[in-house]
Amino acid sequence: GKQFLSNSDIYYLLNNPLMFQQEQAKSPAFLVGGYFHTCILEPNKLEKFKVIKSATRNTKAYKEMSGGELCLLQKEVDDILLMRDKVMANDICRDLIVGHEHEIPMIQEIEGAMWKGKADIINHEEKLVIDLKTTGDINKFKNSAYRFNYDSQAYIYSQLFGYEFLFIVI
Repeated sequence: GKQFLSNSDIYYLLNNPLMFQQEQAKSPAFLVGGYFHTCILEPNKLEKFKVIKSATRNTKAYKEMSGGELCLLQKEVDDILLMRDKVMANDICRDLIVGHEHEIPMIQEIEGAMWKGKADIINHEEKLVIDLKTTGDINKFKNSAYRFNYDSQAYIYSQLFGYEFLFIVI
């Protein structure tokens, strides 16, 4: 996959070019987002996540059970399940998600370079590429969108899939 550019490459080119196309360490926020995506888009794959019943990642029990791997805390899983239930209880969100294609990869030339992306949801009916995002504070999402270049993600995915782009944020 390194022969193709992705939106995360833009982040590193703008903010830390020395990390361009380097393997990135996972963070708890990245893990939580991944679990949320899987809950909604591929619930049959939830068993690939290791969940530990510990209050924090600093406890002896967590360190022993994790084996040095970054794992989800049970409280995080409980919160994610509540978020999933809230999203799916919303008629608009549920209709945009359910019955449409999920986790669709695409590679295409854009502006003379080869780009890759994986759409969370392709809704052909509404002609939308939909991306699920989690945030610790919905009021700060605008800042996160700026910091993580979600505008370039929207552009790239619109080019890759030929549809308008929409975020569902919780």
